[in-house]
Amino acid sequence: MNYKLVTMCVLLLAALVLAAGCVGTDNPPATGTPTTTPTSTTNPDFSLTPGPAGTFPDGKEVVVQVGRDSIKPEITATYSGGKGTNQVSKIEVTLYRADDNAVITQQFGKEPRVGTELVFVGSSTPSISDRVKIVAYYYSGEVVVVSDKLYTFKPRG
Repeated sequence: MNYKLVTMCVLLLAALVLAAGCVGTDNPPATGTPTTTPTSTTNPDFSLTPGPAGTFPDGKEVVVQVGRDSIKPEITATYSGGKGTNQVSKIEVTLYRADDNAVITQQFGKEPRVGTELVFVGSSTPSISDRVKIVAYYYSGEVVVVSDKLYTFKPRG
C-alpha cells in the first residue's frame, strides 16, 4: 500500500510540474521586428596610413629612434635626446598594430632621459607592417609629429 501512495504522490507532483509549464503569462506576445544595436569591430582611431612629420620650432628638436626586432615581434622606441629635451613635457609613441587593429600608446614622461626605451609587441605575422607615430608635446603648448612610419616584421630564417 505504501508503494501506491508514493507512486500517486510522484505522479501528482509530475502533473503539477508539467501543468506549471503550460500556464501563460500576463505579457502580450511581442510584435514587430526586434532591434539590435550593431557593434563595431573596427577601431575608429585605427589607420595604417602614416601622415607627414612636423617641423620642429627652432632649438626644440628631439630624436626618438625606432627599431623592429627580427626574432620577436617587438618594436622598441628609444629616446635619444636633442636640443628640445628640457622643453618637452611628454613624448607619446603610438603603435597601430596591423594584425588586430589595436591602438596602443605609451609615453616618455616629463623630461625623458636619453636612452629610455618603450617596448611594444607588434604584429607577429611576417611581412605585416605596423605603424608607429611619435608626437612631442612642449611646455609652450606646441605639438610636433616627430615621426610617423611603417615598420615591417621580417623574421630571420
